[in-house]
Amino acid sequence: MNIHKGEIILLLGHNGAGKTTIIKSLFGLVEYKGCLKMDGQELSLRKARDLDLFKRETSYISDEIALFDYLTPSEYFSLMKSTSHNKIDDHFLHRLIDLFELNRYLNHPISMLSHGNKKKTQIVSQIFKKPRYIIFDEPTNGLDPDMIIVLKKVLHIIKKMNIGILLSTHNLSFGEELYDYIVVLRDGKVKLNATKEQVKERFRNHSLEEIYTKVNEDYYRHVEGILNELYEANC
Repeated sequence: MNIHKGEIILLLGHNGAGKTTIIKSLFGLVEYKGCLKMDGQELSLRKARDLDLFKRETSYISDEIALFDYLTPSEYFSLMKSTSHNKIDDHFLHRLIDLFELNRYLNHPISMLSHGNKKKTQIVSQIFKKPRYIIFDEPTNGLDPDMIIVLKKVLHIIKKMNIGILLSTHNLSFGEELYDYIVVLRDGKVKLNATKEQVKERFRNHSLEEIYTKVNEDYYRHVEGILNELYEANC
């Protein structure tokens, strides 16, 4: 699997398919077999230098919200600025704060914020550093419809900033417009690994939901059998 700068790779699969395992492997949290390279340089996450390089150049927005919730968003952003190795663009940060409507909450303890505002704080804290790569795991969890639309537009912009994005989500409609490359997993096995152009050539004008169903046709054939039994027994 290759994450290229200026492209979005969409990682799809059911719960337990292996998506989070892949992401944890990238950060050295799970042992893996294989080779990890960044910009052509092979990295060993057992080496502190290589692990530091990967973490310095890669932002991670997990599906779980892990923040120092005794800080305010303003204090948390300042902390992220102090630990960033990249030159910080304060104007970019303030525009993101405006977009995600966090201004009124900047001086409130994170612990007092709603789940959605905590999620927005988490997203802004990783995007504004302008890393070379960003890994999103279920980025829409906790966001309202307005913020999902805003996030989608922000992803288009950071993609144009030549940042490579790995996007893992169960929200097929969210990922459908964004991806340049797609990987579909089932039970740890790759069911589809293709560019958007290859997907269009193979599946024509099918929606991403239809493509996902076709790729996992054995599973959905089994589901249809159970549904038919339920219908015949109860209707």
